Amino acid sequence: MTNYSRGVLMILASAIFLSTSGIGLRIIEDANGWQILFYRSISMMVMVLIVLALTHRGEVITRFRRLTGEDWVLAGVLGSGFVAYVFALLKTTVANALFIFSSAPFIAAVLGWLILRERVASRTWVAIGAAMAGLAIMVGGGLSGERQLGNLIALWLPLSYSIAVILVRRSRQPDTLVALCLAAGFAALSTLPFIGDFSISRHDLGVSLYLGVFQVGAGFTLMVLGARYVPAAQVGLFALVEPVLAPIWAWLAATEVPASTTLIGGAIILTAVGLDSVLSAIRSARSRKKGT
Repeated sequence: MTNYSRGVLMILASAIFLSTSGIGLRIIEDANGWQILFYRSISMMVMVLIVLALTHRGEVITRFRRLTGEDWVLAGVLGSGFVAYVFALLKTTVANALFIFSSAPFIAAVLGWLILRERVASRTWVAIGAAMAGLAIMVGGGLSGERQLGNLIALWLPLSYSIAVILVRRSRQPDTLVALCLAAGFAALSTLPFIGDFSISRHDLGVSLYLGVFQVGAGFTLMVLGARYVPAAQVGLFALVEPVLAPIWAWLAATEVPASTTLIGGAIILTAVGLDSVLSAIRSARSRKKGT
């Protein structure tokens, strides 16, 4: 398996884990946003530290000492994105958040071209356009202007995701797991002035720990590992699998039957993502064959 193929699988797996946030937040009983964010961030930080300890035995402290300025910027961008993610979903509608996040492929593609000089293939632009059309069908007329604060918070989601992808791709570190760990710590620290009461029910604690270890922990660990091998534009495109799967999990776990437009739009997005991935793999295989 090539590094590109491995990277694509990691990004897709990342989107699957990240897509479970909506159902996780929906089954919270009493905990508020700051409490959820605190326990989610702490459990994520522990999870990433364990991954670091397993993959870089005896070198974890050295990895922290080798942090560069860009690593700190990456940690800040990701950490603020983690905070914005929770409150965007709590302060605005899911449709609004999905619609706003849909700009991620365009932002990632433009930043990749400007900063990394990565040429975006025509087929990828076509796939991005098709995916945007599919997402527009999914959310339909659901973009409401009534929750301006939540909408403004949600604007940082595609920006932070795209900036993080660029910083991961240009990083000189073996991987950016240390920056990811610091990002979780940053998010946890940001809750301390606002959390008030750390006591929550066992149910809400369990859900928050799941969100930290699996949803955002495994999700972003796979993203920072896989983004090293996949062009920025395609990382943003594959990330759209997340808003496609989110309503499906709600359907399966909370018996929320998705609208027909959701299924149609989701099918268009998955088709666009799948075709772009297959065509890229075929082109890569042909290039390797010519090289031999």
